[in-house]
Amino acid sequence: MRSTSLPCPALSPLLDEIRSLRSSPHRDGFARIYHLLAALDDLLHLPRARDTLRRRPAWADRLLDDLLRLADAHGSFRSAAIALKQHLSEGRTAIRRRDPVRLASAARSHRRVEKEIAGLASAIKDLARSPPLAPEIGPDSEIAGIIAEAVAATAATSTEVFLSVSGWGSWMVWAMRRPSKKGLEEAEMVAMEKLEEMTERIEGLEDGSGRVFRSLVNTRVTLLNMLTPSL
Repeated sequence: MRSTSLPCPALSPLLDEIRSLRSSPHRDGFARIYHLLAALDDLLHLPRARDTLRRRPAWADRLLDDLLRLADAHGSFRSAAIALKQHLSEGRTAIRRRDPVRLASAARSHRRVEKEIAGLASAIKDLARSPPLAPEIGPDSEIAGIIAEAVAATAATSTEVFLSVSGWGSWMVWAMRRPSKKGLEEAEMVAMEKLEEMTERIEGLEDGSGRVFRSLVNTRVTLLNMLTPSL
């Protein structure tokens, strides 16, 4: 997407972040979303963008709704990440104590949370392929198209990250298998290392999703303030 009517210094960072997300959604997904939202917030502060959205309240309402849905998804993901971290801790304790009943319970709880995360991905996937805010031609539709593309890229990357986490439970199932006595200690060591690695990753995602959540809320506040007439 190109623009000939908006100031390039303000527009280029947002377009760069959109391309970055589209080209590699898995790598540092939440960090890239955070940077994209910062660029989007900058765009929304431009008088041209403000005037466009004020003239088209239906577009602004849809953008507000999309940002709210994304914020809700990331807030719920962060809560789910905290739960996953707890279940992973319980799984490590069960392996260390060689308690298969406790491990099975942790695995079931882990899988339930993973299903919830998969549901979050399903709830926002339509935003990744949503139609443009403005189908007509003109400078207003250009701005709307850039904003819609930013929202779609955010939704697509969020969905990819959510779905990647929803498949981690297979390691819990693997850890429940009872190897031969000869290989028991080695298998336990491998399982412990893997669960610790997963814990570190989920902690990073918990932090990243929290930053994205706050950024989405702040961007939505920016939009609301922009649309509210000065008293």
